[in-house]
Amino acid sequence: MKISNYILIIISLVWLCGLKAHSQQIDTAKENTAIKQLIKNYEDAWNRHDPKGLADNYTLDATWVNWFGAYYKGREDIEVHYQQVHITYFKATHYYTRAVEDITYTHPDVAISHVRTGLDGDERFPGQTFEFRRMIILVKRDGVWKIFAGQNAKLEKGIK
Repeated sequence: MKISNYILIIISLVWLCGLKAHSQQIDTAKENTAIKQLIKNYEDAWNRHDPKGLADNYTLDATWVNWFGAYYKGREDIEVHYQQVHITYFKATHYYTRAVEDITYTHPDVAISHVRTGLDGDERFPGQTFEFRRMIILVKRDGVWKIFAGQNAKLEKGIK
């Protein structure tokens, strides 16, 4: 083969790699909006004290670790947990999102986000407001973003 054929092959391979990378680029503004809407839907369901509405934000095979370290596996388990706590100590709580700190895409259908939240009205801690940082892994399945896994960490005073 001539050198020009090698150059043509190399240029073709580079072009194909660029085509694949281009086809996997995502519209982050659109996807960020959809993920932020999911976060808002979660907040709204919490404040309605709607266990099914909360669980609907998770994939069927999701996992969740709460701020005390309890582990829940699967949407059904997560919903049962929300049913239990929203008729007891969380029944009068108010949950709010302070900020979506970041959204990072590891793949067009996988994102990691850190979300600052707060909670007041927990009957176990009268008069106290708590701040949290939630780390959530989101997946887009059938065109819809859902929580695949996450963990909630209670922030100590002075933590930014």
